[in-house]
Amino acid sequence: MSSINTIRTLVVDDSDFFAEMTADTLTQEHDIDAVAATGASEALERLESGGFDCVVSDYEMPEMDGLELLDEIRRDNPSIPFILLTGRGDEETASAAIAAGVADYLLKLEVVEDKQYGRLANRIENVVSQDRTRKKFESLVADSPDGIAHLTIDGQILSVNPSMADRLGADTSILADRNLRDVMDPEVADQRIEAGRQVVETGEATRSEDAVGDRHYQNQYIPVDSYRESDTFQLVSRDITDRVERQRKLERQNERLEEFASVVSHDLRNPLNVAQGAVDLLDVPDEENADLVDKIDRSLDRMGCIIEDVLTLARQGRTVDDPQEAELETLASTAWNWIEAEQSSLAVTSSAELEADRGRVQDLLANLFRNAIEHNDGEVEIEVGLFGDAGFYVADDGSGVSDDADEVFEMGYTSSEDGTGFGLAIVEQVAEAHGWSVDLTDSEDGGARFEVTGVELRN
Repeated sequence: MSSINTIRTLVVDDSDFFAEMTADTLTQEHDIDAVAATGASEALERLESGGFDCVVSDYEMPEMDGLELLDEIRRDNPSIPFILLTGRGDEETASAAIAAGVADYLLKLEVVEDKQYGRLANRIENVVSQDRTRKKFESLVADSPDGIAHLTIDGQILSVNPSMADRLGADTSILADRNLRDVMDPEVADQRIEAGRQVVETGEATRSEDAVGDRHYQNQYIPVDSYRESDTFQLVSRDITDRVERQRKLERQNERLEEFASVVSHDLRNPLNVAQGAVDLLDVPDEENADLVDKIDRSLDRMGCIIEDVLTLARQGRTVDDPQEAELETLASTAWNWIEAEQSSLAVTSSAELEADRGRVQDLLANLFRNAIEHNDGEVEIEVGLFGDAGFYVADDGSGVSDDADEVFEMGYTSSEDGTGFGLAIVEQVAEAHGWSVDLTDSEDGGARFEVTGVELRN
């Protein structure tokens, strides 16, 4: 049984000797599964069973010549490669062969007398390879969910795939030879045709986005070499409506977050500042009232911390659209300067660069540093280093991970009396905004270790 890569060829000649000799030589010496057919009638009978990749036929045969045989074959098998062997070397025969759509042609005498069966085998392999590539491409185009059209620079539709036909609301055969302006919004059609004209002139593919009704499309324009007199291009149009809607939803969410942050900043912070100012102005003579004032003062400080963390959460929810290169060591050192860490130390073991929003990664690191200090009594050593090929870690030598480690990233959760419960939620949001993930595990020194993965690093 032949493999999927085997080329099965039908050799047709009115000479039984030549047909058998050619088929045997191709099979035995060139690994082509060749079958002989004596005359056109036997060839047509064999082709009915299918399974052939190519036909090699003599031109001059008594029943019907090679081009007449090709015409018969094309009725049921319009695309099978056909190689013509002709005894004539005149231009008239060559022109007729090309016009009839042969894949290739050779002089029969050169094959027989000079024993150039290797040349014939190479031609067979080439035309079959091209045919298989074409079929694969046509299959991809036909099955593609993207709308694909072949157009002239004047907007004439040469062909469309089923997806494009569905969008234009007509059958593929009906759309052929019509103008794009006649089957869709003329204004959008003009924009697409002009974009196609430009790629043909420059020879370079380009992209654009547009909308037809309530649907949004991303278009790619590709210049195409064509046998037609008019220059042509291919339009590949992808429906991105869902993506656009998600982006608009995200923008609306960000706008609401901005409004929320503004309310928190103004409507909560202002009365808080007034209360703090009033407490500062109080003259407290006795110890009992002094304790009450201290409690109020601590509560106001805590409210201030909560407001700052809520504002940070609101602003960190956006995705990172324009990351910049930054050194991990520099980010960590800057974040370390933001926190109170008199009894603790920081060690950064890598100077690798990463693509990130610098300010937001510094927020992430500062919250991890603050978390390590707040959850451990006394001095704590914190280390920042690389994790695998695409990540970094922040580890400490403190008391380790508690039993409720799975809950630490939940908003509002805290196991510290002084914590707001937002620090690690901020860490997770910053990571997700970059397309990263963050996990908590045990460090080698028995403390906590936060691992941030999915990071693009450059050493």
